[in-house]
Amino acid sequence: MQVAALVYRATCAQSGQKDLRSLTEELSGQVQTAELEQVLADKRLFAVVCGADGQKAVIAKTSLRLCKARDCAGCSNLHLCKFYLLGEDCPHNRGRWVCRFSHDLYSDHNSQLLRQHNLQELSREGLCTLLLQNDGTLLPQVCFTYNKGTGEFGFCPDKDGCRRLHICQKYLRGTCDTGDCDRSHDFFEPHPMGVLQGRGLSSGKVGSLLSVYRNILALWDSNSLGQSHCRFGTREPEICLFHIKSFCKQGSRCGKVHFHLPYRWEFKDGQGWSLLTDNEAIEQDYCDPSQTYCGGNVPVHFDTMTRNSAEVRRISTVSAVTQPNLLLTTRWAWYWEDEFGHWTQYASSEGAQQSASISSEELEKRYLEDNNATVDFTAGRHTYQLSMQDMIQSNQCFGTKRLVRRRPIFVSAADVQRIKMSSVQTHKCIPRHWDKQDMPETGFKRVKLASSSQEYTAIVDLFSQTMSGYRVISIERVQNRSLWDVFQWQADQMRKNNSGSTNERLLFHGTDSKHVDAICQRNFDWRVCGTHGNAYGKGSYFARDASYAHRYTSHPGARAVFVCRVLVGEHTQGSSSLLRPPPRGEGDMRLYDSCVDDVANPSIFVVFEKHQVYPEYLLRYEEGSGVEDASDASLPRRPRTKSLSSPFSARLSVPGQPAIITSPARRRGDSVERRVPDSNLTRASRAFGSLTSLNNLAQFNSSPAVFVGRPLTNMGSRPVTNMGSRPLTKMASYPSPARLRPLMPDTPRQRPPQPMTRTTSMGAINQPWLFQI
Repeated sequence: MQVAALVYRATCAQSGQKDLRSLTEELSGQVQTAELEQVLADKRLFAVVCGADGQKAVIAKTSLRLCKARDCAGCSNLHLCKFYLLGEDCPHNRGRWVCRFSHDLYSDHNSQLLRQHNLQELSREGLCTLLLQNDGTLLPQVCFTYNKGTGEFGFCPDKDGCRRLHICQKYLRGTCDTGDCDRSHDFFEPHPMGVLQGRGLSSGKVGSLLSVYRNILALWDSNSLGQSHCRFGTREPEICLFHIKSFCKQGSRCGKVHFHLPYRWEFKDGQGWSLLTDNEAIEQDYCDPSQTYCGGNVPVHFDTMTRNSAEVRRISTVSAVTQPNLLLTTRWAWYWEDEFGHWTQYASSEGAQQSASISSEELEKRYLEDNNATVDFTAGRHTYQLSMQDMIQSNQCFGTKRLVRRRPIFVSAADVQRIKMSSVQTHKCIPRHWDKQDMPETGFKRVKLASSSQEYTAIVDLFSQTMSGYRVISIERVQNRSLWDVFQWQADQMRKNNSGSTNERLLFHGTDSKHVDAICQRNFDWRVCGTHGNAYGKGSYFARDASYAHRYTSHPGARAVFVCRVLVGEHTQGSSSLLRPPPRGEGDMRLYDSCVDDVANPSIFVVFEKHQVYPEYLLRYEEGSGVEDASDASLPRRPRTKSLSSPFSARLSVPGQPAIITSPARRRGDSVERRVPDSNLTRASRAFGSLTSLNNLAQFNSSPAVFVGRPLTNMGSRPVTNMGSRPLTKMASYPSPARLRPLMPDTPRQRPPQPMTRTTSMGAINQPWLFQI
C-alpha cells in the first residue's frame, strides 16, 4: 500500500514518530485525508498516541524482525546482520573473516519482505529506528528494580553487574523532576553506556536512544502491542494459581486471570482478547519443540504468534523456577536441534552427543534474569555458547550453529485434576505433631519447641554428640506447607526410581544468620548459601555431624544450624567439577541422587536438587555448657525418659522402612552411659559439615542389644514396629537404666556397641539402644 509506505518514510525519518498535524500537512498533496485516516486506523501498522504536550502523535509499528538463524528456507524475517543494521563496524567481518549474516539490505529475499511490509521507501537508518522500537531483542530492557528504593543501585540485586539499563524510568517518560531524583538521566554514564556497548551500539547511536525508549513506552501505554513489548513495561497477564487449585479470596478484585488450566491461548479481536476454542490442542502442539504451528482448520503459527491476520498470545501461570514450592506452575524446557532435525533437551543423554553441563532449569533461571544473556557451557569435549537473544547455540571450536527453542512441559486437563487431588491428599498428610494453629496458607511459620518436650530433647541429643561445650539457646520447628508438599512428592518419585527406597537422613547445615529466613521460605540455594566450598560438587552440602556444620556458621554471638530431612537416595563419590550427580553406569540414563565424601563411610552429602531437602529445625546455640532454653527456665522439668510410642519417635520413621524408635534419654552417671571422645568421631573434610542420619535413630541391625529387666507396664496399647530380628508388641514404661543388664543373644558375652562407634555399615552408625522385654 503506497499510503502506508509514505507514512513510514515520514515517521521513521523523524525518530520513529511524528506529530499528527505535521504528518497530515506533509502528505496533504500526495494522499487523500480519508486514505490517511484508514491507514492510521490499522493498529498493526501505526499507533496514534497523546503526547506530553497534549498533541496527538503517530508512532510507526511493524511485525518484521531480524532472522535469528542464517539463510533459513521459507523465512519471513530479514536476513541481515544486526551490526550492519545499526550502522556499526561488524566485528565478524574483518581481515580474513567474513560475517555469516548478509550485509545486503536489498537482496531479493529482503526486498520482497520490505515490499510486503510497506517499508520499501525506508533507508537503512529509518529501518534501524523502526526495528529498534519494535524488536524487543535489540535493546536492553530498563531495570525496574533499580528504579525502586534508594541508594546508588536501588533494589537491584545485581548492582554493577546488572545487564539491564540503569536509567530513570520517569525520565524516559518525560515526567521526572530531575531536581529531586537521584536516578541516572544520562545514557552516557558508565553503567548505561557499558550495557549499550555490550549490545553493539556505539556512542553515535546512543545519543538517539531517548526518543526510541519513549516510543517503546508510549506503544506499551497504548495497549496496542503483543507480548514482544511487555518486557519494557509490565508483564503479560498471569493465571491465578489459587483459582486453579481451589478458590481465590480476591474474587473479581484479583489482578490475575481466572482460568481452570495453567495456560490459556487467546486471539485479539476488535473487543480485546478472546479464548481460542481448541486451547488444549494448541498447547499440546506448542509443547513439542519440533512444531512451528498447530494443526486444525486455522493453524496458529508459533514463530509469529498469529492466526491468519489476528495476533495470538499465550498466558500461563508463573514459571516453576521462580515459585518452585507451588503446584501447577509452568515448567519450561530448553531444546537444541541437531543436524538431523531432532530436538534434544539440555542436560539430557538422549541425543547422539554427550549431555550438556547445563540443565533446562538453569537456562530458565538465566533467561528470567536476562533474556538477552549469553551462556557458555560444555558437552563432552566441546565448548558451546548459547545466545538467548538470538536463540542460537554455537560450537566455539568449529563454528557450527544450532537452533534453540524454549517450550513448556505439557499438562493436560486430566493432569491438572490429578495434581489437584494429589495436593489435597498431601495436605492431609502433614506431620501430625505440627501446630495446626500456625499453618499459613503460603510462606512459613517457625514454632518454638518447649525444652521439656521429647522433640526438643531428641534434637539436642543429636547436636550434643559432637558439640560439647556449647549451649542450645532455642530450637524452632519450621512449618512450611509448600516445601513439605514438594519434599513428599520428591520422596514418592525417588521410591519409584529406587525400588521403594529414599535413604532419608537427618543432616546438619550451618549457615549465616542472614540466610535463615530465605531458607525457611524457599529452601536451600547453593548459589546463595553454599559459598564455602565445592570439593564434592556444586550443590548444597549437608553433614552427619554438627561439628562440621558449626564451621560455617556466623560469629560472634548466637550461631544457627539447620537440622534437615535429606533424601540422599543412591549416592556416589563426589568431585569438585560436578554440576549434577553422574550417571549410575555406562548407558544408564538414571543419575545418582547425591554425592558424598566417602562412599564406604560418608559424612558429607551433596544434594543438587533442593526438593530433596526439607529444613525441619532451626537450632540456635552459643558457647557455654548445658542445653537449657532460657525462655523455659521457669517451667517445671519433667524426667527425660521417652516412651517407645512417643509421637516424635513415630514421626521419625521412614515410609517403606522399619519404624524408628528412640531410646530413653541417658543421664550422666547412669551405668549405661557411654561417651566416646570427640577425637574419635570426626575427621578432616574440605567441604561442608554433616548429618546424623535417620539410621542414627534406628535399630542396631547387625546384632541388636537386648536388655533384660523387670516387666514393663503402662505403655499404651499401640504395638511398636519391629526394629530388630524379633517383633516387639508389649507396651510398658521403661525400667531404671541402672537395673538393665546388657546381653547379646546367642553370642558370647561382650561389651555392647558404643553409642557413637562408627562402622562401615550404614545401618549401624550411631545406633541408640533398643530395649526388649
